[in-house]
Amino acid sequence: MRRQRVVGLIGCPGAGKTTYARRFDPRAGWVHLTLDDLRQALWPPDRQVYWELRQGPHDDGARQVLHRVKEAALDAALRNGFSVVMADTHLTRSVFEGELEIVARHGLTVEWKVFDVPWDVLEARNAARGRVDPSHRQSEAVLRMTHAAFTAPDAWWRTLPPEQVEIVPCRTP
Repeated sequence: MRRQRVVGLIGCPGAGKTTYARRFDPRAGWVHLTLDDLRQALWPPDRQVYWELRQGPHDDGARQVLHRVKEAALDAALRNGFSVVMADTHLTRSVFEGELEIVARHGLTVEWKVFDVPWDVLEARNAARGRVDPSHRQSEAVLRMTHAAFTAPDAWWRTLPPEQVEIVPCRTP
């Protein structure tokens, strides 16, 4: 019988989280839960619709729906014996506190993979993402904000127990 696991990927947009997550095969019992995929599924046709909603009167409601759907999916996956990989930025612990409570309720801990990617590599990857799918490209302001949060000396992920954290080395753009 295989061991049930939860893997959380931490890093900026374009750091390689989604690519890394592909190694967790759904046919081997893995569920992939990412906010990007849920945003696009709930508010098609592209990734930017959610952010447009957040600019108007649906700001808090859209955020609540997105996170409650992810929490429900996480709970259902774990309850039914699946392992889960979550490939999100995870830059602010309070945003996914409910997910951590669900994982703990199932007697599990998250194995964190941290993607430490230099600014110039993020810029190059972001540009390449935009050529493939313009809605997948992040603005420079968002990229700079996430990079600053990730690299800050007081970034929350630096407080994680070292035995739960693996630094994933940067690959070239």
